[in-house]
Amino acid sequence: MTDANIGSLAFRYPEHNQTEVIHSKSSMYEPEYQKKVIYSLIILICIPGIIGNGIIIRLLGFKIKKNSFTVYILNLAVADSGTLVFLFLMEILYLIKSFPPLIITECMISTYCTGQILLTIISIDRCLALFFPIWYRCHQPAYLSTILCAFSWLVSLLLCVIHYVLFGVNLTRNFPSFYHILICSSICIPLMVVSSLALFIKGYLQSQMQKRGKLLKVALLALFFFLIFSIPPSAIYLSDVLFKHNYDNLITYGYLCACLNSSVNPLIYFLLGRKKEHHSTYNLNTILQRVFKEEDENEKQAEVQVDIQS
Repeated sequence: MTDANIGSLAFRYPEHNQTEVIHSKSSMYEPEYQKKVIYSLIILICIPGIIGNGIIIRLLGFKIKKNSFTVYILNLAVADSGTLVFLFLMEILYLIKSFPPLIITECMISTYCTGQILLTIISIDRCLALFFPIWYRCHQPAYLSTILCAFSWLVSLLLCVIHYVLFGVNLTRNFPSFYHILICSSICIPLMVVSSLALFIKGYLQSQMQKRGKLLKVALLALFFFLIFSIPPSAIYLSDVLFKHNYDNLITYGYLCACLNSSVNPLIYFLLGRKKEHHSTYNLNTILQRVFKEEDENEKQAEVQVDIQS
């Protein structure tokens, strides 16, 4: 689901505010109690998701040595935390029969958009690390990851500012949302699909590359879950805009997809970082170090290879 999908309900909420809930005979409209169940489920998922991402932010920000990959993961955790916080507030307001202020929706859109751009950058970054390891370690700018993360936040902020202005001046409420689809989904999702396929083929179908296990698995699983949770709601929203179907209630499930996507990454890090022994005691700091230490090890190996070649 793109940032436009998430915000599409908010773009038309003045109409909903007038009619409250439209009960249609169409099968596309679920009963009000089902929507309340979904809103409640989102709230329940948001709580552990916020806690999990908060732990990642604390450990990567203050406890673990930073490298280029952990900078991306840290910013992704911040973006996911923001998405979950604003989703939590929105669902609370929906449950009490109120509609969230536009600023809350725009903030949620901004953080979700940032996460989408960051995942695209991560997928390309892993492809470069896998296909051109020596160049990746020895020739890329030292602060490239920081620059790209700042770029991601800036782009998402600019998109939301443009969106906010268009929402205020355009009588066609769907118009700004549609361009969010074009900018984010039509660019980011194809890039993620291509890079994910390249990572899978190069990383797993060639046996000599399987030693790059954990970081590769982190990237592939994060990309896989994002694509699973983003493509169906995007298709719903495109149908809503292009064919003038009213799928507002189906887009409620888009909120759930965004919530799941923003909550799943800390679980991925934990499952991949822990040891397989059943009686091991796990320290979260150790678990994350076990996942992300490969970046430092690969960097040292690349430096050794450069010295040998020179």
